[in-house]
Amino acid sequence: MKNCPHLRTKLPVAALFVRIVLSAGACSSSTVPDDSSELEAVVGTYTVTTLRFNPQGSLPDQDILEALEVETVQLILTLNRAAQIAFLDPVTQLFVTVQGSFQMIGEGLRVQWDANGPFGELLFSRTMDFSFDSDAGTLSFDADAPDGVSRARLVELVPAFEGEQLLDPTPGRLRVVFTRT
Repeated sequence: MKNCPHLRTKLPVAALFVRIVLSAGACSSSTVPDDSSELEAVVGTYTVTTLRFNPQGSLPDQDILEALEVETVQLILTLNRAAQIAFLDPVTQLFVTVQGSFQMIGEGLRVQWDANGPFGELLFSRTMDFSFDSDAGTLSFDADAPDGVSRARLVELVPAFEGEQLLDPTPGRLRVVFTRT
């Protein structure tokens, strides 16, 4: 350090900068709103009661839940903000789990499924914003599918669409309702 006088002046400045950043971080963490009561209200196990898709154009609205021919599609939300869906796929006859995470937003929550996960098997988009109704115990999504849906998966579930000229991904309105069990 004797031969480097510039280091002697830079080290105290760097230490001061680190202290300022750490103290700012400590202050800002106390100003973050505590959403634990909202989180506790939404955590639990839900079952899909509505899953419909309406391709844009002249094709009719389709009940995808009926096409899945499964007894239950369950969503589990945990206190550590993990989200998981589990169901038996009628096409492959394999048990499927979809992993993700969620965060509270406004009057609901945003679910983000893992990038390489099979969320598309249910015609879901990677990121979806659900409204939460605490009285009814429901999470609802009713909007255009943000990513569209896989044409191949749509045709698997609705064979009547096989001869239709559909874009891939297929745009359309997706309606999903999860009801607390």
